[in-house]
Amino acid sequence: MKRRVGRYTKHETAELRRMFEEGYSVYKICRNLNRSQKSIRNNLIRLGEIEGEITPQRYVVEGKDVIVEDENYFFEYIKYFSILSVIVLAMIVNPLLNPVEILMDYIYLLILS
Repeated sequence: MKRRVGRYTKHETAELRRMFEEGYSVYKICRNLNRSQKSIRNNLIRLGEIEGEITPQRYVVEGKDVIVEDENYFFEYIKYFSILSVIVLAMIVNPLLNPVEILMDYIYLLILS
């Protein structure tokens, strides 16, 4: 049988409280209500029956306005371009720093030996 999802009905909430007060374990309650253990635990926290923190936490956004910051990646591109330019220049000046050439030399030496 597939687990129930969504909000608890009044009947389920009453049944949850009754079973918890009678000493049922969270595992037995979740089997009887066909809900996950995390759901049962979170609802017991909401009802004030047990102490704890609800997971995952919900973040309520005030109002309907969503603010998106203007993200400008121009300086990031300049930074990476300058780093790449320095690496390429170093490989041109000293070919021994070129990783492709080092790999090709290694393969060539393996073939010859």
